[in-house]
Amino acid sequence: MSFSFAFITDTHLYPNAPKNFGNGTQMQEDCVQIHQELIRQLNDFKPEFVIHGGDIVCGGDSFGMTSEQYLASLDEAKDLNSNIEAPIYYIPGNHDLDPITGSKDAYQERFGYDQFAYTSFVHEDLRFILLDAQEVDGDQAHGHIGSEQLQWLEDELNDALDEGQQVLIFAHQLVSPSEEFEELSARVDNSEEVMRIIDGFNNILAMFHGHLHLNRIVERNSVFHTITAGIICYPMMWRKITVDNGLIRIRSAQLNLPRLLAKSAVSRDDRGTKLLGSETDRDFIIQRTRRELT
Repeated sequence: MSFSFAFITDTHLYPNAPKNFGNGTQMQEDCVQIHQELIRQLNDFKPEFVIHGGDIVCGGDSFGMTSEQYLASLDEAKDLNSNIEAPIYYIPGNHDLDPITGSKDAYQERFGYDQFAYTSFVHEDLRFILLDAQEVDGDQAHGHIGSEQLQWLEDELNDALDEGQQVLIFAHQLVSPSEEFEELSARVDNSEEVMRIIDGFNNILAMFHGHLHLNRIVERNSVFHTITAGIICYPMMWRKITVDNGLIRIRSAQLNLPRLLAKSAVSRDDRGTKLLGSETDRDFIIQRTRRELT
């Protein structure tokens, strides 16, 4: 058994943006060009499927979009992503909510799954669980996973155990604080409740997140929480994930946009080194048999 998939996140599409946001580190003025380069690389990689980790656009707070601009951005994202030569699955981020009403309805109409923004599917012998961490009233930076979805998550994990499947879980915000990321804005506000379920299962290999715009690997109880950099700012990286012979190989790919990378990096005091992460944060292997990182 061998297959590959891609994880992308925090594209923050804002066509005709009035400026670059994040103190000049986010390249919204060139977001369509960035998106097109991402699509070119994805199609060269030829994954079985793509998972988008949220913040597709620049809704929610802090970007000053009108509802009309928000809707146009969602439509532009859907149109651009139709050029990806693989199925694409989405989970919402806090900036995928309507900037005026805080509603998720327009996102749901374009990128959701029936009446929900969470879903699961099985590929080969792996179960993929995609969570909706935006069960909140508007963009609050932090997320929340409601009781109905938590029951669904527990049922999914039990089903995976019964079927002999290992599990990968995806959510925009972190579901557990770490030593480096303790603040509420980095995670869901009911972390203890979520992790009580997660910690009850030994078939979960890894969790994938965006939101923080940086590369990190955080190990907790033998589950590897994989945080991935944003596409909209330095280091403009996404993950190439290959499942092969009992291993999950995770590699980072950087967009070939040197001018924009330099422009984004120079806007930060650390020139983006914190966002880039260590070599192990960018490229690593999980052994499925023992859940070890190498």
